[in-house]
Amino acid sequence: ITDLPTVVTNDREVSAEMVRYLAQLGHTDIAFITGDPLHEAVADRFLGFQDGLAQSGLKMIKRFVIAGDNSFRSGEACARKLLQRKHRPTAIFAANDDMAAGVIRVAGRMRISIPEQLSVAGFDDITLSRQLDPALTTVRQPLARMAEHAVAMLANHSEHSNYECVPATLQIRESTGPAPVKH
Repeated sequence: ITDLPTVVTNDREVSAEMVRYLAQLGHTDIAFITGDPLHEAVADRFLGFQDGLAQSGLKMIKRFVIAGDNSFRSGEACARKLLQRKHRPTAIFAANDDMAAGVIRVAGRMRISIPEQLSVAGFDDITLSRQLDPALTTVRQPLARMAEHAVAMLANHSEHSNYECVPATLQIRESTGPAPVKH
């Protein structure tokens, strides 16, 4: 722990919220693509994934947790591994939007329709997430508000706490939908 002013978002809690949302849509086979394990926020997102499964009464399927490196290419590689399996997930939650975009590309090339056959969710709400087709359901990090809080903390260093959490929010778009009916 540092004395430097720190502004974060609630990565773990909002990731659990995303998983609960997917479970409410009927998804029980939910995969997670992890990012760089040395990135603390990304590690918190994986903990949130586990929390969300537990809160929804679902068990984590170890073969549905796959390591990416936060890049579009790793999202593609992870999607290929997950979607080529006989028993594949009905939803994939990626630790960032770049990897989720890679999932959408691979699903399209494999003729897996989103969201009818596969729901995809990401994290960050980068500009690309709104430009994808279908537009990506994601977690919006409140970067502008976080920056404002950080500036205020620096300007009033002695008057306020050195730590602040600004909550992130789900952005529900077209890439998620009800789980497909199993035959």
